[in-house]
Amino acid sequence: MSDFLPHPFWNFSLEIYSAEGVAEACLDLQERRACDVNILLFCCWLGASGRPTLTADRLRVILKVSDVWQAEIVQPLRRVRRLLKDRPWAEALPETVDAARRRVADAELAAEHAEQLKLASLHSPPPDRDRPVEKRLRAAVGNLGSYAVCLGVVPDAKDRVSVVALMRGTFPMLSEAEISQAVGVATTTV
Repeated sequence: MSDFLPHPFWNFSLEIYSAEGVAEACLDLQERRACDVNILLFCCWLGASGRPTLTADRLRVILKVSDVWQAEIVQPLRRVRRLLKDRPWAEALPETVDAARRRVADAELAAEHAEQLKLASLHSPPPDRDRPVEKRLRAAVGNLGSYAVCLGVVPDAKDRVSVVALMRGTFPMLSEAEISQAVGVATTTV
């Protein structure tokens, strides 16, 4: 990954994506709700860094750019990578096909990195690390709510479970109860 330009958003994404349950939550929302994982992470990063909550109108402007990049660059690379993994020819020349799949996966990751740099350039008001963590949590949840509005999605229980996982990765210093309350998930006490 040394070829990638460093950026606080990219560094944040690498850290949060490796947190327990976050990758699964992102992929669940990608598969079920057609979410762009980079937008999910962007919403979390903006909130975590103390930036103001995105409005749905502002996010729509950002999505016009990222949706084109996703449709024309990232998704075709993802399709090719999956084809190389799932088709019968993978059995015929496994080492050769696996090498090709790894190269396509590297290109897909590079495209995701480029999208993140573009997202940060489109909207990156100054961070406020002094903003109380509870307000940063509410901003991150609010950003994800704005994204749901843009997608025309009414979040269901599965969506909320995924958002809780994202928030746990983003705000590990907060309790499960604090995160669940902010997301609107009832916690059970035993």
